[in-house]
Amino acid sequence: MDAKNQGNEKLGFAINHEGWARKTALAAAMGITLLVSACGGGGGADGPQPAAPASGEKQLPAGDSQAAAGEAQLAAGDEEVAAEEEGIPDASIEDDAGLGKVDFSAASNESPPQPAALASTSSAPLGVNLEGISDWARLQPFVDLMKSARPWGTVDAPWDEAAQVNDRGWPTGDASVVVSIRNVEPGDEGKSYRYITPGVYKLKFLGRATVGTIASDNVTIRNAKYYAATNTTTADVEVGTGANQLMLSFRNTSGGVRNVSLRTPGYSNYATFTSQLRRAIAPFKVVRFMDFLHTNDNPVRRWSQRTKPNSGSQASTKGASYEYAIALANQLDKDMWINIPVNADNDYVRSLAELLKSKLEPGRVVYVEYSNELWNFMFSQATDNMNAAVDEAVAGDTTLTNGQVCTRAKFAEGAGDCNPYWAGYYRVGKRTVRIGQIFKNVFGAAAFENRVRVVYPAQFANPGIAEQVLKNIAKYRGKPSTHIHGIATAPYFYLDEELASSTGATTTQILNSLDKSLATENEPYFAAGMNVNGAFTRKAYNGADYTGASHKALADYYGLKSLAYEGGPDLRQQPVNIPAKIAANRSAKMGTLVKREISQWFGCGNDLFMHFSLTSQWDQYGYWGLTNDPTDLSGAKYQAARAVAQSPKSEFTTCR
Repeated sequence: MDAKNQGNEKLGFAINHEGWARKTALAAAMGITLLVSACGGGGGADGPQPAAPASGEKQLPAGDSQAAAGEAQLAAGDEEVAAEEEGIPDASIEDDAGLGKVDFSAASNESPPQPAALASTSSAPLGVNLEGISDWARLQPFVDLMKSARPWGTVDAPWDEAAQVNDRGWPTGDASVVVSIRNVEPGDEGKSYRYITPGVYKLKFLGRATVGTIASDNVTIRNAKYYAATNTTTADVEVGTGANQLMLSFRNTSGGVRNVSLRTPGYSNYATFTSQLRRAIAPFKVVRFMDFLHTNDNPVRRWSQRTKPNSGSQASTKGASYEYAIALANQLDKDMWINIPVNADNDYVRSLAELLKSKLEPGRVVYVEYSNELWNFMFSQATDNMNAAVDEAVAGDTTLTNGQVCTRAKFAEGAGDCNPYWAGYYRVGKRTVRIGQIFKNVFGAAAFENRVRVVYPAQFANPGIAEQVLKNIAKYRGKPSTHIHGIATAPYFYLDEELASSTGATTTQILNSLDKSLATENEPYFAAGMNVNGAFTRKAYNGADYTGASHKALADYYGLKSLAYEGGPDLRQQPVNIPAKIAANRSAKMGTLVKREISQWFGCGNDLFMHFSLTSQWDQYGYWGLTNDPTDLSGAKYQAARAVAQSPKSEFTTCR
């Protein structure tokens, strides 16, 4: 993400902005300074901490007369049922040796609810980023809540995520798990999202266990049954009104449990994605899965290490499975934007390309991006990429150092072109080209650019980096347009830092500050232009060095598309004045600003714009979402984006 914090729902810490004024962009590109720094604290990398039971004891759910501590006992004498008696086939729960059951079919099991209409093929190319998979995310995409649950914890402390697990992430002994945590933002207490949707959730898993609750008021376990023929247990998890935590324990197991599912009430047995997701995402053409795949700080290197559809959690640091991302695109009729982990090897890339070719619906497009913001050192992948660049350059790859032979000592000195930062920037271009070559080999040359679109990601505030990287690609790897589809940036407009830290800033002041940033720091640079005598002037890029050329000018020069991988208003990350900032996000003027930015983007001839993000919490970690309540799509931000998404691109002709 561009100069912003991931938020409580992603990383759990704030960052300081360093005033990315356009007048310093060229100097920053040439001088190579770190642009962001982590500081402060939030909900923690593992999300909000659930309230623990008093004295470490499990609490009795209100009204539970079945078992002490809310547990449904399956000990000797409890109900044991043959699978045939209940009509449950052996295949109803698959062993974790397989890939799990993912419906890749384009035909949806659940019709998208109205009134949101599907994006038309002639409408403006507007997409959205999805939240990461977590138990506390505002938008829960999966009908099965266990897919969004945290990695497994020890039996009395589900939040510690320290259970012994197998290679798929399922516990090998007694364990517990945080399934869902709801919280509320100051100034927004009346919203229904603060509670888990009440009803009877259907629990099913492979194995036998005593199922109980931990610190989960108004949650009761009932009707537990064990089917010996299939070694399967089922139960009802009744969630009452006002429940805001759901944590389950599994005791008295024989080697743990596997393939645990907890299905939301009101859906068929075959539905994968929630109606909230379907309704909210309906107007938009493309979905970016950066957070869904947990691209930032992702540790995966080999294809065998990735999350599979039936892994013990889709919410780990390895991200959700590509299979579910593909199923979402197919079933909801969306094009995809995927991110590849920074350390993924070539076999990983090839296997991913093969999976997409075989499973992604014909006619669907996939945008492919190498990692995320490899210039942004608040994320570990930026350092990983820079270190890899130094290793490759020292091993003899002089394309990363403009032909200069470099040693580690020279890199340490920053001597000449032995600059580790620039080597890292050039490596992003190198790796992007290589990923494109692999995808072209798998999909075939005819599908490249049509079905597969590889993008080079760049920093909006520092176009000088993209200028030099594209020159490097052209010099050492061939014509950029033969390898990549476009340049992608993140044009955010910002709340003034002083106002962001103020406890007394009014909603009007907040909105006026955002308006000024949009007008002065963003909109002028959506057009093709360069710096002429210190002033940005609309004119075509001429191929020279350090010209201050905008990304649109660079894209035009090299025959590429200009895209936005993220964008939107950034109110910064400060734990003050949250009610006023929430009010600003709900105001009609905020909708006007959102629509104006995207309209200007298209009006200046740019292509796909991916708003960040579809949904999110609105709190001290950011106000990224078009809505903070997926049950309420009537807000000004969401409706503004929806209006653009349902308008023909030809309507947008203004380029201020």
